[in-house]
Amino acid sequence: MGIPLTVPQDLLGSDTDARPVNWDAVHAFFALNLISGFGLVIVLLTAIFSSKVKRMPTWYNFCASWVLSCFSYSLLFFARQHKLPHPNFQLCYIQTGLIYALPPTTSCTTLALLVQLLMSFPESKSQMPTKTSIRTSCLLLIGPYTIFIVLFIGVALYTSQDPISLLNDRRTYCHSSNSSWSRIAYAVVATVSVASVLVQSNLALRLYMNPQIMRQNSHSVATMLRVLVFALLGVVMAIVAIVFAITGEQDLPLDIVLSIIPFLALLVFGTQKDLIQAWLFWKQPHSRAEERESRIFGPRESQVVNV
Repeated sequence: MGIPLTVPQDLLGSDTDARPVNWDAVHAFFALNLISGFGLVIVLLTAIFSSKVKRMPTWYNFCASWVLSCFSYSLLFFARQHKLPHPNFQLCYIQTGLIYALPPTTSCTTLALLVQLLMSFPESKSQMPTKTSIRTSCLLLIGPYTIFIVLFIGVALYTSQDPISLLNDRRTYCHSSNSSWSRIAYAVVATVSVASVLVQSNLALRLYMNPQIMRQNSHSVATMLRVLVFALLGVVMAIVAIVFAITGEQDLPLDIVLSIIPFLALLVFGTQKDLIQAWLFWKQPHSRAEERESRIFGPRESQVVNV
């Protein structure tokens, strides 16, 4: 598989000039993706380099996949070609593969995070948290990128054979005129999103049925709120994905709806107390009581309350 190097530029997106461009919506789309992408980079680097912040491996994977998604949707902006009806073909070729492969990937990393959270959370006060096995951890970490590779290669092979299918009609990102790729990608997203909602419901029920855990660990209250917020995101994502999978059509307003999801993920997971305290380095460290409280679930399993 190789990237075609010589493609007549007048063939790339030959119908892109037919639609009027809503530049306000285009700017909003890029703003949301750039804020989310750079914000999650800061969150990710803070968690990596701060000794105060501990997270599960799937959390890092989750953040990294959303960073990749936000920046992939912004490739034309970075190259200053988003206003061109015929952007660089090689850039357009790569971006098209990314934008169909990444929505299923981010959905899968989200599901993997929730699954590990559920597996690590005790069903009752007396039960010790289950430690995730190496095999399960590898599956949760690598599985999403297996789907990414399959879809990216599939789109790239198709586009190599039909380069004139590439479009930049909305001036946001390149995509294929063949709606089958949207249907395939969002059929996967819809399936995974439904599974995520089920996992989130199970986790919320487990928290609700064990109020003693919530009384003993104040972080669990925040966890419950974050789970409920992200459950709402999962429902929205599932509905939007089902619409895309059925119609195969995706326009700019719906793109903006999707770009709000990583922004909300930034707000949900980037405003946690330990992340903020990592930046407030001039303040006093956690008290011994807080440290004991965070160890209720064990030295490593206590990370579940900080997802």
